[in-house]
Amino acid sequence: MKIAVASKGEGLKAEIDNMFGRAEYFVIVDSENTEVKSIENTAKNESNGAGGKAVKLLSNEGVEIIVAPELGPKAVTAVEAFKIKAYKKDSLKTVEEAVKAYKEGKLIEFESASVREHSGLRRA
Repeated sequence: MKIAVASKGEGLKAEIDNMFGRAEYFVIVDSENTEVKSIENTAKNESNGAGGKAVKLLSNEGVEIIVAPELGPKAVTAVEAFKIKAYKKDSLKTVEEAVKAYKEGKLIEFESASVREHSGLRRA
């Protein structure tokens, strides 16, 4: 099973990004063989709908689980469409902590959008 975490950098020690759709990277961990792959978030500079486009990117990578700080309405719609489960990162700081917490069943699944539309725009 592939788990993706929104991150500010690459690898397991990377800090979790506080914005899902505008995250710099996604670290993808295969829980079966512990393979780790970091990919740049090509949706991060979209003028709108970055969350939904990021979910599509992850779906194309075969991701089945997403760990994120927040999800907007378009990301939630995409998660449902691609049949991906999304979990809240809560107070976790690193990708490694998030993957461990998921494996231990400590994360809470998103039931709906946790922020309103356009909340992911980075402000100067």
